[in-house]
Amino acid sequence: MKIASLIKSSTVDYPGKIVATIFLAGCNFDCEFCQNYELISPTNIEYISETEVIEFLKKRKNLLDGICISGGEPTLQGKELVKFIKKIKTEVREDFLIKLDTNGSNADIVKELKEYLDYIAIDFKSLDYSKFSNFDIKEILNNIKEIIELGIDYEIRITMYPEYIKEEDFDKIVEKLNTIGVKKIYLQQYQHAYKGVEEYYSLGTLEKFRKKFEKKSIDAEIR
Repeated sequence: MKIASLIKSSTVDYPGKIVATIFLAGCNFDCEFCQNYELISPTNIEYISETEVIEFLKKRKNLLDGICISGGEPTLQGKELVKFIKKIKTEVREDFLIKLDTNGSNADIVKELKEYLDYIAIDFKSLDYSKFSNFDIKEILNNIKEIIELGIDYEIRITMYPEYIKEEDFDKIVEKLNTIGVKKIYLQQYQHAYKGVEEYYSLGTLEKFRKKFEKKSIDAEIR
């Protein structure tokens, strides 16, 4: 499995928990604002072995609550990801928490992991996925719906990048996410990176968006 890096302790990657975080290389999206753009199509990376990560987690299993698996897009690792997560549960600690970050493009792998995942963060990026991927909005919405119906604790994250999340689309986005049963949203301010524009929404605009979700009885917070 292509493990590009390991953060040994994090208090921001899993709500209310202290976890280690690993970043897996490779992504099927090319988002302009990507904070980990070097992992999209990586070259000259010295990967960390699964054994090294597992041994580290064993040593820290009484200090850490769990692990966050991020990327890149972790589900591109397919069956290798499934095997790795099973190994964590059997070799580290059965109740060792596992959080998965995903762009929502591969619901089938998430379904395979249903009994092993404790928390999942799914990114909703735009009404127009053709700007940065080979997926369309219907595919992504269907995948998100299937994932949240698995019953795993989750959050939907929306990075407020003006080129992808347009203010005139706020109502339509709320309606689409409400229709598929989303109940938990985090709006996060865009931080300039990669190919992103130097344009930002004000906190007031984020709050206006948040209130639109609130009116639909969707729990929405600003990060």
